[in-house]
Amino acid sequence: MKKILLINVLLIGFSSMAAENNYQLQVNGLACPFCEYNIQKKLSKIEGVSDVTVNLKKGLVNVKMLEGQKLPETQVRQEITDAGFTLKGIKTIDNK
Repeated sequence: MKKILLINVLLIGFSSMAAENNYQLQVNGLACPFCEYNIQKKLSKIEGVSDVTVNLKKGLVNVKMLEGQKLPETQVRQEITDAGFTLKGIKTIDNK
């Protein structure tokens, strides 16, 4: 019984430490729900991306990556350019 409890405690501790990498992209040209859908579709196909949310009013795109994955800037720039938009900046967002 103690072993099971210890394993559960360790798993909970490790899962809370296994945080996703979050990025915020500033994208010019976002104007409508179709723009939002297009960006989500393009960025979601990048390996390791777990979630993409778009704020049209602010021109911001938040991208969550799976544990241990980093957002490949070159591929992101290409996908955004291919979608018809301009990437103005990328910054890492603290998970806390």
